[in-house]
This record gives sequence, structure tokens and C-alpha cells, in this order.
Amino acid sequence: MAVNMALFLLTIFFIGCSKRGSSPTPPDNTSKTAITALNVNTGPYNTTVIITGTGFSNTAVDDQVFFNGKATIVSVATSTQLTVTVPLAAGTGNVTLKVKSGNAITGPVFTYQASWVVSTLAGSGAQKTVDGTGTAASFTNPDRMTIDAKGNLYLGENFTIRKITPEGVVSTIAGTGKIGSANGNGTAASFFNPGGMVIDKVGDLYVADYGNNLIRKMDISGNVTTLAGTVSPGFANGKGTAASFSGPVDLVLDKNGNTYVADLGNEIIRKITSDNSVTTFSKIVTPGKDNVGLFHFPGGLAIDNNDNLYATDIGNFLVQKITPAGIVSTVAGSGIRGSTNGQGTNASFNSPRAIIVDKDNTIYVTDGNVIRKIDATGVVTTFAGSGAEGAVNGPASTASFKNINGIVADKSGNLYVSDTGNNLIRKISFQ
Repeated sequence: MAVNMALFLLTIFFIGCSKRGSSPTPPDNTSKTAITALNVNTGPYNTTVIITGTGFSNTAVDDQVFFNGKATIVSVATSTQLTVTVPLAAGTGNVTLKVKSGNAITGPVFTYQASWVVSTLAGSGAQKTVDGTGTAASFTNPDRMTIDAKGNLYLGENFTIRKITPEGVVSTIAGTGKIGSANGNGTAASFFNPGGMVIDKVGDLYVADYGNNLIRKMDISGNVTTLAGTVSPGFANGKGTAASFSGPVDLVLDKNGNTYVADLGNEIIRKITSDNSVTTFSKIVTPGKDNVGLFHFPGGLAIDNNDNLYATDIGNFLVQKITPAGIVSTVAGSGIRGSTNGQGTNASFNSPRAIIVDKDNTIYVTDGNVIRKIDATGVVTTFAGSGAEGAVNGPASTASFKNINGIVADKSGNLYVSDTGNNLIRKISFQ
């Protein structure tokens, strides 16, 4: 019994000594990683967001931030704040964070607002004619364009006609690449600054061959023929080659298969019926003013579902409407050169060129380095472009262009423009 008691006391002694000799566990002063707030909780692509919290890395590359699972780049990092921008098409969802590839930390919900965004569909920016895909292709002064039911684009440039698929594959479908007016199949035919074009229901392409003063047609087999006009400029009505034009710059088709031509040099709109008979349809005038001695110059044409024509009057800086009966009215523009947004004639244009009308009767006009929008009530706004020359992609309001000369819309409402000064084809989509 005494032995057992001695062993017990000895054990207690050693345990006590062990506790007195061990070091206490140090407190954990490391900040736990957490997201506590966002300076803004909603916005479109490229919105700057400051994330506040704890446990962030001061080294930006060690902080991985995601909006609804879509990664973005951290531009500024401290242990308590991260500066990022909202990634494209992020969608609405939580902001999450990984520090040094650790576990994901969930933060507040960010509500994404879709907006119009400019991107480059095709073109390297170099001024040359090269087929290829996307930025591997090149253009030389791309001009007016049209679009088919499958979303393929067709555009004129210098002496050729190019085709661009929705995936950005560019090919040359007609033109030798040299000045000429020869008919033939595909690249055996020749053109001189082909301008506006339109495609009909069966896939035949009609081209305003501006430099040759001709209206050309390319069928679905690639055969190019002359529909109307002579190479020598003039102003004569008649059938087919008995008629003459002076710089036909754009054209559209109505529901009955009639072709309307913006005859720029003659300052007039011409009509070509299905039997190739050319007549004078309507002059471009300034309603309520003495038009004697004024220059009008129809620079672009569009047509709505009721066969009303819309023309850009580049000499008077107006957008005009012409009914099937030939009645002319001003949709927008003060008649004085400018860039003012506003209602109808309170607005002003700088260099109105190409024009389209969508299914909702919204009008889009290329105006130098910007695209203007005219809604169904006549209100004019700047739709895309900062106004400065450039080739910057991104949000429509801050993107830049250089001398836009062509515009079309696809079935989904995406816009495509010929950015002539940059030798690019740009896409504007809502995302």
C-alpha cells in the first residue's frame, strides 16, 4: 500500500513538472480571409469594383476574383481592398475570392447589367486584301455591306467583294483585284469601288458599282452581269444599259423586287423595276426651303417593312423619309452640321452615310466616327463611339472607330460595321 502511494505521488510530481516546462500555444493573429463589402453591387461589363475585406494578399496575382464564376484581373491589391473590373457577360451571382489558390471565399451578390459591347470580328488593321479567319484576314478600305439569312456578311472594298461568315472566316468571292467592269464568274469579274449591296430572297447579290456607274448582279452561282447603266456617267432613264447613273452609292429592294438606287452624283433616287427599266423616283429635298442651288447628295438608303425609304442627305446633314408615293419628310437633323443629340430636327449630324432600319423601326446611321440611333419617336442619341479616332474595343460608349461607312444588323439584333479608316469589321452585341 505504501509502495502504491509512492508511485502515485511520483506520477503527480512528473506531470506537474511537465506542465511547468512546456510553452503555451501562441495566439493566432492571422486575419481570416473574408469579403465584407463591394463599393457597387450592380453594373455592366468593365465596371470598376472595389472589394473590401480581410486577409487579402498585397500581391495582386495571388488574389483570384470571380464574378458568378467568371474570372477577372485584380489591378490594385492591399490586405483589405482589391480593385477589379467586371468581366464580359458575367451574369448575376456571387463575387468569390481565392488567396494563393486557397479555398474559395464567398462574398455578396453582384447584379450584372447587359450592355452593348464592341469587338473586332475580322481584320488585322493592315491595309491589304488577305483572306483568312478573324484578325488573320485583312481589308483595303472596306465599304458598304449587306447580310444574308444565315448571317453571312458581304461587303465591297476597292475592286473586290468579300464574304465573312458569322465565325469570321473571310474570303474573296468576286473581283480580280484590279479596276475594271468585266462581267464573268466570281474573281474573273472586275469592279471599281463597289458600294452598297443587297441580297434577295434567292441569294442573288445586287451591287452599286460606284466607280463604274453601274448596277451589277451576282447570282448564287457567282456569275456577275450588268443589270443597268453604262460606264460613262450620265442621267438617262431607260431599260438596262440604255440608262445611266453618276456614282450610284447605295441600293435597297422593296417587297415587289423593285430596286431603289441612291444616285449620288445626280442627287436623286432612281427606281429599277423587275424588267430592268430605270426611272426617276424622288429627288432629295429639304422640305419648306428653296432648293435651287443646294447640294443634297443621297449617301445611303434603307427601307422598312412598309416600303418607306430612308435616305441620308449628306449635303444637308439630314435623315429623310420617302413614302412609296414619293412624299418626302425630314426624320432628323437641323440642316446644320453638328453632333447634337435631341428630338428630330433639334438634333444634328456631322457626316451621315450608311443607314439601316430594324424591325422595330429604330434607325441607325453611321456618322463619321460614331453611330447614331433614332428611335421610333424621332429621338436621336449616340449609340456607339466616343467620337475620337481609334480602334478601341469595349463598352459601346467608350469604343472608338475611324470613318464608319457600312452597317447591317442580324436577326439577333447584333450590329456589324465597316470601320473603313481602320480596315476592320467590328461587331456590336448586347452582352
